[in-house]
Amino acid sequence: MITTLLAAISLSATNAVPVAFAYGIGSAFIPVLNAEVFVAAAVAAMRHAWWWPVIALALGQTLGKCLMFLGARRGATWFQGRERRREGPAEPGPWRTRIALWSRLMLELLDRPVQGFAAVLLAASVGIPPLAVVSVVAGTRKLPFPIFLLACAIGRVGRFMTIAWPVAAALT
Repeated sequence: MITTLLAAISLSATNAVPVAFAYGIGSAFIPVLNAEVFVAAAVAAMRHAWWWPVIALALGQTLGKCLMFLGARRGATWFQGRERRREGPAEPGPWRTRIALWSRLMLELLDRPVQGFAAVLLAASVGIPPLAVVSVVAGTRKLPFPIFLLACAIGRVGRFMTIAWPVAAALT
């Protein structure tokens, strides 16, 4: 499906940047739209100015993740007044305990600006934890939006440039 979609998109020097930006936004919401594959296609289409579509793709993904962040932030304030009571805690098993511990750690990190910046930067550049999950969770926490935006943009640009540079070097 991805290769069919990429084959249907005819990248040229005139449309590579806007197509990359739009693809970045789409890939932020639709997991099967693989941005890393698009990086290779963009580099192949624009061998002498490959960094422009790569940066546009990263900024498009950043915009999409910011929309997730802001949607979660608005949804969290809406949902706070409508929380329902739970009947009691479930019996914790080893996996549930481990997941609860990691979840609590992530929530605490995203409440602090410096640690939250580092967590978002790690997710945006390496992908662990997944950036989509971090975007939504960060939106429900106290992490300021400008810090999220900056960390996400730096991480995405760095990730895609790291992928694109060897491809560009191999094609020249």
